[in-house]
Amino acid sequence: VIQYFNASATELWGREPTCGVEKHCGSMKLWLPDGTLLPHHKSPMVEVLRTGISARNVEVLIERPDGRRLPVLVNFAALRNAQGVVTGAITSFTDITDRKLAEQAVQDSEERFRAVADNIPQLAWMADGEGNIGWFNQGWLDYTGATLEQIQGSGWKAVHHPDHVDAVTEKFAHHLREGLDWQDTFPLRGKDGRYRWFLSRMKAIRDQSGKVVRFFGTNTDVTEQLEAEEALKDADRRKNEFLAMLAHELRNPLAPIRNAVEVLRLRGGDAETVVSMSEMLERQVGQMERLVDDLLDVSRISQGKIEPRKGRIELASAVNHAVEAVRPRCKSMDQELILTLPSKPIFLNADPIRLAQIVGNLLNNACKFTGKGGRIGMTVAPEGGHAIIRVRDNGIGIAADQRPHIFDMFMQIDNSLERSVSGLGIGLSLVKSLVEMHDGTVEVHSAGLGQGTEFIVRLPMLLDMPEPRPPEPAVGEVTSAAARRILVVDDNRDSAISLATLLELGGNETQTAYDGVEAVEVAATFRPDVVLLDIGMPKLNGYEACRKIREQPWGKRMTLVALTGWGQEEDRRRSSEVGFNGHLVKPVDYAALTKLLAESSCRA
Repeated sequence: VIQYFNASATELWGREPTCGVEKHCGSMKLWLPDGTLLPHHKSPMVEVLRTGISARNVEVLIERPDGRRLPVLVNFAALRNAQGVVTGAITSFTDITDRKLAEQAVQDSEERFRAVADNIPQLAWMADGEGNIGWFNQGWLDYTGATLEQIQGSGWKAVHHPDHVDAVTEKFAHHLREGLDWQDTFPLRGKDGRYRWFLSRMKAIRDQSGKVVRFFGTNTDVTEQLEAEEALKDADRRKNEFLAMLAHELRNPLAPIRNAVEVLRLRGGDAETVVSMSEMLERQVGQMERLVDDLLDVSRISQGKIEPRKGRIELASAVNHAVEAVRPRCKSMDQELILTLPSKPIFLNADPIRLAQIVGNLLNNACKFTGKGGRIGMTVAPEGGHAIIRVRDNGIGIAADQRPHIFDMFMQIDNSLERSVSGLGIGLSLVKSLVEMHDGTVEVHSAGLGQGTEFIVRLPMLLDMPEPRPPEPAVGEVTSAAARRILVVDDNRDSAISLATLLELGGNETQTAYDGVEAVEVAATFRPDVVLLDIGMPKLNGYEACRKIREQPWGKRMTLVALTGWGQEEDRRRSSEVGFNGHLVKPVDYAALTKLLAESSCRA
């Protein structure tokens, strides 16, 4: 029976019990911390009265009249008379609401920390002020496959790469001793046994006095970033090598061109010398054209601007064109070139020009890397619905570490100063892109250096019977044209004058202009049949000059031809839109120009 309670008890219970009447406790109900109801007659106080044994810091929840439950610590001590008989008990209640709230806050904070720490992409860990690592997040355990027990103490060293662990440990220990923040990059082994690179950072956590109380660290996987950086460095290196190689390859034909100019200047009256130098100039200019065309093709492919003009073609025809084009080069190297074609024709849905480019690049590559007196074999055969083109040589071969990169842009098998072959390293990359545009595949095989090389191209065949194709005119056939009045416009005076001279030798009457404004003025007085008009010019560009000429009554029926270094599809489309009748790319092919002049004569 309650005999006494103080004011604090009244405040805690929220009521005043009746002394001398009410039993047990001033609380309405008692609850255990887990929420279980604790009947008053089973409370610790009853046990104390029965046994006389005190109870210390018993945690219970007391319920107030408003239904609120407060956490309290209760202490019970037995009261005895002079004979030691238990006559009662004293009970003290301590409200621990604030402490419980603080504990809950700590628990919530701990749960939030673990939720964050276990879900961040980094591996995380924590060490005490002495540097003993005692906690790792779930990401660290998942990545390494280790348990917390296995990596306690110095067990974490087991996942470090043996080539790096000593240096890492030494640097780490130094920063721990000095209480310094730490950063390092090194590989860690995953549970799959493979190593990945991590950027690791550690932050020293200090108390208010500045003493280090713990260290917090993370490991961030930077494998992809390092690989990307390495790829960028490699690309930059290859770009620099390519630019140097481009300068080298352009100077190669420029040197004999300059020499030929000097020879012609000194011995221009010698007919045999003129013929010899002219042939050499044609070869070297052709080499420069091929270099520029390859570069343009690379640009167009990378921008997705090449659309193969596919049609039903017979494979052997395209192959023969490419083989005949490379035979002179093989002959100059005393190389044997053997072509084996199938007994029955193979038809493809392909672009004949691009198909010849594929075969030509592979044959030129074989010729380039096969020594004097070497052997090159090319076979074409049907196999399982595909046309298989094989190009084999007994040349220098390909090292095993270079094979995976042989179709990469600007790949050079030999980039030493002593190399005996030329090229920009883009031919095979073009082959791969063009083959894939035809829904085909290309692969390379080589037993190693000095063992020769084989390229295999697979292209889907057309299995239905082909429709007969009308005969095509021979490539390079020049059609005679009637003499024309021709205005040549180019801001490069040498280019304009030399082309005008060439056209005059063909019986044409010519005049020249050197900018867009002058072109319109000369056209108004000269009234040419044909205007060969450069695009990039000062004062007025070729597009605007074309528009102004077309606006005049005398200019509506003129044949206007864009003659420019810009030759991509977008350039051709734009020149057509502004009113040009044709589009020729510098350096102009004289046969193509003559054909165009003949066509303009027919229109006239």
